[in-house]
Amino acid sequence: MALTQPVWSRVDEAHHADFIIQLSHGVYPVANKTLIDPETIRVMESTRVFRAFYAPGSYPLPDLTAIGTPPAGMSDRANAAWMLRHLWQLSHESIQPPVYYLSMVPVWWVANGLGGPFAAIYALRVISALAIAALAPIAVAVARILVPTRPEVALVAAIFAALLPGLDLNGTRISNDAFATAIGGLVVLLAVRWAAGGWTWRGAVLMGLILGAGMLVKITLAGLVPAVILSALWQPGPARWTVGLGRLVLAGAIAGACVLPWFALNLHNYGAIMPGPSLRLSDSLAVPLNAPFIPLNLAVFELTYWTGEPWGALVLAAPFAVLAGLLALMAPVGVVKLLRDRPPAAGPLAVAIVAASGMVAVSLVLPVLADFEFVAPGRYAYPALPAIAALFAIGVCMVLANKVARRAAVAIYAAMAVLMVTASAAGFPRAPEAGSGAPPASAAVEVATASSSFGGVAIDVQRVAFDSIGGATWLQVKVTNSGLNQAEWTVPPYITDGDVSAIGDYLKSTHLPGALDPGQAVTGWLYIPLDPARLHAGSLHVRFQDVAVDGYRMVGDINLDVPLTAIRTP
Repeated sequence: MALTQPVWSRVDEAHHADFIIQLSHGVYPVANKTLIDPETIRVMESTRVFRAFYAPGSYPLPDLTAIGTPPAGMSDRANAAWMLRHLWQLSHESIQPPVYYLSMVPVWWVANGLGGPFAAIYALRVISALAIAALAPIAVAVARILVPTRPEVALVAAIFAALLPGLDLNGTRISNDAFATAIGGLVVLLAVRWAAGGWTWRGAVLMGLILGAGMLVKITLAGLVPAVILSALWQPGPARWTVGLGRLVLAGAIAGACVLPWFALNLHNYGAIMPGPSLRLSDSLAVPLNAPFIPLNLAVFELTYWTGEPWGALVLAAPFAVLAGLLALMAPVGVVKLLRDRPPAAGPLAVAIVAASGMVAVSLVLPVLADFEFVAPGRYAYPALPAIAALFAIGVCMVLANKVARRAAVAIYAAMAVLMVTASAAGFPRAPEAGSGAPPASAAVEVATASSSFGGVAIDVQRVAFDSIGGATWLQVKVTNSGLNQAEWTVPPYITDGDVSAIGDYLKSTHLPGALDPGQAVTGWLYIPLDPARLHAGSLHVRFQDVAVDGYRMVGDINLDVPLTAIRTP
């Protein structure tokens, strides 16, 4: 997966790499001020990957001659629109703690010097792969501690840890996730192992150093702190509370001392110990909590935990997530059955449960802290993978008591996981190809008259084409910027026709520019994945979102109602 997934991975790999490149050039980047390094831009140009989570070719190529920092005084809406189009210009992953990136600078120097940037990219990816490879043996160790009399639990835990397509996809790109996951796994192992009376003063120092280093790799490892607290306090003997508390305080003081320099650096750069709340580096607007968000958050977490991001990047993602989710539901039942039938050491099991719960909670709560600008990424729970895998294994082995049924379920899981990563290595699913940029000759074309404008940008819909064979509708538009400054617009429109809606597909449309110079006019066809058979006679509502003029001082939509006749077939 490290060698075969495309460069760049669309989960911010370019900007994680840029942090390393900036440091290799002696620059400590500031997320909202430091422009992306030219070395990173050259790789972006060759791969056509600029925006995170967007496929190459699905948006207008940016103007590389007009790179700058965000305009001052923007509204929240204008800021979100600017970030959607220009966030790639900023070295924005520099909001992360620096330890991973600093440690990779020597690797970048050597590999880049020997084989260029692509050699360096693959070298860093292989290091990430080696880091996450540690999780399977750690999961085996945790499972053996929790259920020492059931060796099959350790085997199943190894399968859940090693054959996890989401981890194999997202953990093998350039990012701090791999190191955070490996360090988190070590914290989980020590906390589980020491929960039965293994804490010493030397161990407290070690735990403080490891946890502190981990939070300097990715601050979300703080989700393991409750498990560490429980482990330290779950000690046998009459003096367990006082001694355990003393060792916990020592470990906490050391971990805190590790992260204090980063907090001080953030105060200097951003005016806050955590840079996130003081910045707006999102292409989404804050929204209030609503009822549909909760099941969506849970569904996305479950899907991306098993199959990674971007959604659907691996074949069979949805059915695999369903299968794995059903197996995961056995975990609480299996734990209860284990406690009833074969009482294990209570401390290690409780610590494993708290470790898993803590990292899952971090994943689910982060969107809340960000005002629901995004949904929960399952990869944030991977630092607790050894505990999660062991608990899932306990569930499968205790619930599926029949050996044949248990082996069949695990074999199906493993076979699907192997198929998914193998298909990915072979280049499946295939990336969508660009279309012709115009409707086919068989499409029925009718003249349309609809026009609207905003801030000197006028959009005229001149013709509509109905491609009944291809199940698509096309709009021919003319866009004119009569203003005195450059204007930007979202090329694919949002279309509604009663209860039917669709979003234009830039990849299949005429590749119109997203930025228009003063006096510039462009004409082209826009592809709408909307079957003409679903349209109603009357009018088609077309909305071009977030047209930005006057240096993003004004941002608004252009809305048009395109009249339609009854013609739907050639």
